[in-house]
Amino acid sequence: MTEIKNSIVVVDLGGTKILASVLNNEAKIISTAKKSTKSSNGKETIIKRIIHTIEESLDNANLKSEDIDGIVMGIPGSLNPETGIVNLAPNLGWKNLNIIEPIQNHFNKKVLIENDANLGTLGIYHFEKKNSCKNLIAVFVGTGIGAGIVIDGKIYRGKNFSAGEIGHMIVNEDGIKCGCGNYGCLETEASRTAITRMINEQIKKGKKSIITKLTDNTRIIKSSILAEAIKKKDKVTIKAVEHSSEKLGLVIGNLINLFDFDCIVFAGGVMEAIGDFMLPLIKTKIKETALKSNYKNTQITLSRLKDDAAILGGFALFKNY
Repeated sequence: MTEIKNSIVVVDLGGTKILASVLNNEAKIISTAKKSTKSSNGKETIIKRIIHTIEESLDNANLKSEDIDGIVMGIPGSLNPETGIVNLAPNLGWKNLNIIEPIQNHFNKKVLIENDANLGTLGIYHFEKKNSCKNLIAVFVGTGIGAGIVIDGKIYRGKNFSAGEIGHMIVNEDGIKCGCGNYGCLETEASRTAITRMINEQIKKGKKSIITKLTDNTRIIKSSILAEAIKKKDKVTIKAVEHSSEKLGLVIGNLINLFDFDCIVFAGGVMEAIGDFMLPLIKTKIKETALKSNYKNTQITLSRLKDDAAILGGFALFKNY
């Protein structure tokens, strides 16, 4: 257990955005800063943008680096939190990268890293579900798909610290190649990236979609655009999102059979934007897939923490380090 005397900075690093927040010793968020990741520009650019986002969050709180106790970073990929090595982060183009070193050298503060889904799960467990769930899985749907698993109130990381990578469970053996190297991973069938690809495939085939009027660049379709298209009953978008929901329900139904969780919690940018549309579809597939005895009394909900899940999870991680 680590006493947080002053403040800490928590960074939620995603494939498209970097979010940094300063939290005081009572877990209250006192400032935030956000930048695009620009992951296609390479690892050095991403590291510089992480540093600049942390500095901006400190400026916004009228603090300097010497005023904080440390930094926590959530990374979208498999990593070793003890060595600071990110083994693989496909959406960032990272492989065998020590991310703690450059951040620690710049700020001269203790830096902890954790898988972003695990960090979000810690936030959901400690600040939202602790009183009602002992065993849960939190599923994050955004640019990619990840999950965190809590067993008996503790994050389950696995021997290689890579438990929870449900985005790389194969759900379509004839599917497209994933960033991990396999084919037909859940991430290629149900993430926002996958939904975007499916919509564009239909547009190229001549199907009309309001998406082309809602954005000038259909290669990157934001979750808010998906929400607007669904609101306007766009058939192409609805079909893609229904496919995503079915694949998510299939995987979670199987995981319920394996773990018999108390709670399933959905989070991430896609679920924040269109979770009200997706959740009933996901639940239907889960009910079809899971054993009745296991499905019974399972809480299946959307998280209310939104972007704060990983940020609050960082506080919990640092405090319990």
